[in-house]
Amino acid sequence: MSVGELDGKTALVTGGARGFGRAVAHLLAEEGADVAIADTGHRRRPDDQRASSAQLLAETVAEIRAKGRRSTGIEADVTRASDCERMAHTTVEELGGIDILVANAGVATLGSSWELSEQEWDYVVDVCLKGVWLTTKYVVPNMIRAGRGKIVVVASRNGLRVEAGYAHYNAAKAGAIHLAKTLALELGPYEINVNAVCPTQMADKGAGPPPTMATPDYWEQVTGKPGATYEEFDEASGRENLFEKGGQPDFAEVAQGVLWLVSERSRLVTGIALPVDAGYIVKRGG
Repeated sequence: MSVGELDGKTALVTGGARGFGRAVAHLLAEEGADVAIADTGHRRRPDDQRASSAQLLAETVAEIRAKGRRSTGIEADVTRASDCERMAHTTVEELGGIDILVANAGVATLGSSWELSEQEWDYVVDVCLKGVWLTTKYVVPNMIRAGRGKIVVVASRNGLRVEAGYAHYNAAKAGAIHLAKTLALELGPYEINVNAVCPTQMADKGAGPPPTMATPDYWEQVTGKPGATYEEFDEASGRENLFEKGGQPDFAEVAQGVLWLVSERSRLVTGIALPVDAGYIVKRGG
């Protein structure tokens, strides 16, 4: 039940048209925030038959407005400085400021480190690491002028414990955690909190299979079974965590960690990498 923790606040969520970013955008709006949602306007791959980000962006904005909150959609590529500058400017112009930034935009491909192409490496590192830096580069000055702000970088369990097949993603997410900690150190004097959140493998359980954040080749890797079904993958993903039952956590469950970090309840928390991982890290001795 909403308690209006974010009444009067404005938020920018990157990668907010789908998946985890969408769940975060909805939760922030439910708690009273006006939300700008940034995402690319194209499909992730040319052969992707799902709706384009532009369509999903419009739908998500409409859903948030239906909750009685102001919202604006911004087509932007976080790997481009000009897009990130426009993204910050548009949010301030449309919503009046940026109290909260959730740097969520991310991508991944699967493959052994020596088999990855240079294009794959650059694509993942550019979005997951450079994109966080560029996003914060143009948002932070607004927060400094205001003398307040909450920044959450969406990293991953892979930023704390590596996983085979994701060398570029592991490296980028570890880098994003250290970027967040550096920003926390630099922005502390301005009363700006900066933290990272590190989810385990998760899914949109409300949408039904197949999930939006995993592909069949990854299903096979996790289950160790060729031709694995989504149901088998979901169950095996749960067993990777300390809390094994129920398979992957739902996006909405993990989004609660982001809400805590951007709320006043975490006023004294900055510079941390918070696992919201059902015990995945501690199960591995972390």
